[in-house]
This record gives sequence, structure tokens and C-alpha cells, in this order.
Amino acid sequence: MAYTKVQFIGYVLDTAPQLNPNGSETYLGLNNPQQDIEARCSLMRRAMETARDALPTQSPPAPTGSTLKVFMAPEFFFRGAAGAYPMDDVQLAIAALQNIAADDQWSDWMFVFGTILGVSSPTLPQAPYDIDPLATQEVYNFALVQLGGVATQGDTGARVVMKELKSNIDFIATNANPGGLLWGQVEPLQASIVGGAGRERQQVNYDGAGIFELAGITWGLEVCLDHHPDVRRLQRSPQLPGENLVQLQLVPSCGMAISEPSVIVETGGYIFNCDGYRLTSHAELQQQVPPLTSVAPLMKDTPVSDAPIALQSTSPINDVAISALYAHGAGVIRIYSETPIPAQQTVQGKPPVELSWQASVNYRFVFTLIYDTTGNYVNTLVEIISSKVNFYGHKYYVPLLLQTQDSSKQDVFIQMNLVAGSGGYAGALWCKINVPGFIFEGNAFEFSATSSGPEPLTVW
Repeated sequence: MAYTKVQFIGYVLDTAPQLNPNGSETYLGLNNPQQDIEARCSLMRRAMETARDALPTQSPPAPTGSTLKVFMAPEFFFRGAAGAYPMDDVQLAIAALQNIAADDQWSDWMFVFGTILGVSSPTLPQAPYDIDPLATQEVYNFALVQLGGVATQGDTGARVVMKELKSNIDFIATNANPGGLLWGQVEPLQASIVGGAGRERQQVNYDGAGIFELAGITWGLEVCLDHHPDVRRLQRSPQLPGENLVQLQLVPSCGMAISEPSVIVETGGYIFNCDGYRLTSHAELQQQVPPLTSVAPLMKDTPVSDAPIALQSTSPINDVAISALYAHGAGVIRIYSETPIPAQQTVQGKPPVELSWQASVNYRFVFTLIYDTTGNYVNTLVEIISSKVNFYGHKYYVPLLLQTQDSSKQDVFIQMNLVAGSGGYAGALWCKINVPGFIFEGNAFEFSATSSGPEPLTVW
């Protein structure tokens, strides 16, 4: 049964670095990354249970599968005393959170566990590929979105959205605690998806893009600065005709509020922000009526216990004070009323034109020509279907350059570019394909600038 209602729950606490009396900042956390993750996961579980227990009792209870509870924490919930975890420890954090959410009691819940920060160090190009001590480290700041009760089913109930831009809030500028990362020592992982029509729709569950389907709902998610009115990450990648519009939009942040120019939800949709910037930390919910209209919480905030966290992995058991992790305590739970999920709407526009080229026994190329609402050409997508290479159903944007090997360790080279057309056609798709059993170089097809023009002229 599809969900008909949604209930937003914010976990509000200060997740920013501690501001010291002399104006400097300190990453809070335990020096041992594994113990730090254990402590933060324990607090997250405590907050989840506090939210569960604070929910008003319904009589009779709501039918199972009717209301999805969306629990969200702020950006930077998981980062540790160094400002980011080594990547092996990031995997530990993901596994621990998915294990917590896997319990049957969390069915009909969806969790956005704030964000997790990881760091990796580039290696030298020569064997034995030691870490390059002079290279800038790469930082990963991402939100793990997890359905409750299904976490043991691999990535079926999970999505990951990467933060694209680094802000001056993300890292301490000077005088980090020993081993801590400074602003100039890290760069964000280069975004794999840049602005452009349709480019923010996730094609693989963990690909980092900001628009995805989960629990039968279309979601949009931006982390903090990506939602800024001067950035508008999702706005600059408008959805394609025929695609589902975003029904519910999420913004976990540390120093951001809902920005109307960045809102992309359909009419009747909701946008939910949970922010962790020091004493201004907050949760807010707005509905795109339009105009955007604030929604009041259902009840007074419920405090999360500030009791120390007992680390079960240490012997003897070590108690960790909340103040060692978060500057202003364990925070509060803010609960909003259940509300109907708006009916799914789709992007209006001219239907795309699809071309299928069975180039060889082992390779087929499916091209999709995209036209906007006025019928003007926008871009071309290509899906490669092969019995020799698993392309995972990706629809690649042109221009495209792929170099890999097939299952027999033979080289695969595929290059595609848009070029000028001829004979009344506005454009053409030039290809250079060198795969086992098939070699081609030239224009695969020519196409019109508008959807009302002549049908594409193909080589097959």
C-alpha cells in the first residue's frame, strides 16, 4: 500500500565546531574514530527513541503503511575530532546506522542521519602508490537517507546525496585541534553531476544526485550551501518532460534556512529544513501552496536526554559526556502534524524521441532526444546495453567519453559528441566506437532543432 501521509520530525542540536572564548574553534569528538562513531550512533538511537515515544497516541492506530515518518538531523552530525573520518570508518558509520534502522519498530520511518564527513588522501602516481604528502585531501560530505526496517536489504531502502560545495562553515580556518583538518587542506570531491536538464535524478541508489524515488515518493535533497539562493543546485538542473516532480524536499544544514528561490517542490509539496548552526539551530517546515507557507509544529519540543553515553566497546565501559561531542547538549525533537502527501505530478513538455541502434550482437545504443516545453532541443541521453559490459542502466549525457574493459579484458572505447548537422538538420551525434566486434566513426544520426521538424536521419 502506498503512503498517503507524511509526518516530519526534526532532531535539532548544535553540530558546528565549538566556538571558544578567544574566537577559535574546536572539532568536538573522541580521538578514536571508531569510538566516536559508536558514541554518536548511540545518541542518534536515543534521539530516534525519544521521537518515537513523544509521538501522540492515535486511537485507533493508523494502519501500517499509511503514514511515513521522516526523521532528519542536521549537517555534520558525524565528523569526529579531526573534522572528517577516514573512509574505512565512514563505512563503519553507514553499517552501524543501517543496523539501527533495520529493527522492525522503524518500519514506516525514513531517516536522514544528518551528514557524514569522510576524507581520503591522493596517492603518488608511481608504485608502491604511497600517500602523496603534498596533495590536497579530498573530503566527502554526504547525507545517508535510509528507510527503516529494510536496511538489511542492501541499498534497496537507502540513498546517498553528496554535498557539492564547500562553505566557510564546513572546516576550521586556523588552529584546529591536533590532527584536525583545516579549511585549506581539503577540497570537496568533484561533483559527478553538473548542472543541466535532468542531471540531478539518481540513476543508481548511491550515485550522489539530489532527486530520487524512495517509498513511492519523489524526493529532492540539498545539503546546506547547495540550497543557497546563489547556488540553487536542484533549480539549475530542471527535470525533464515526463519525469516526476519533487513532492517533498529536504535540506539538512548547518547555517542555512529555507530559501524560496531554491524550492523545487510541486504545488502542494513540502520542504523541510533541519539546521545545526550553534544557537540558531532550528527545524522548519513550509508548504508550497503557493506561496510558501510556514507550518507550525504539532507540540512543544521534546528534550533528548543529556545523560552520558556508555561505550560498550571499551573495557571497562567508558562514559562519554554529550558535551564531548556537541557544544550545546543533546538537543530536542520537533514534531509536526501528519499531512497528506500531494498527488504525484509530472513535468509537462514534449515527449522525448527515442532511437535504438543495434550496432552489433553485443552492443545496443538507445538514444533519447530531449525537447523542452516549447519543443526546442535540449540534450541527448544515451544508454549502452551490452552482454559484455555492465553499464548499470546509466543514461549518459553527451558529450561522452568512456574507456574501460569488457568481461574478457578487451578494451572498450566509446566517444560521442554533438556536431553541426547537414541538409536541413540542426545537429548530429558524432561517434567513435571501438569495441570487440564493432568499429565505427562518423555521425550516427542527424536531428532537428525542434520536435516539429523532420524525423531523425540514422545510419541504421
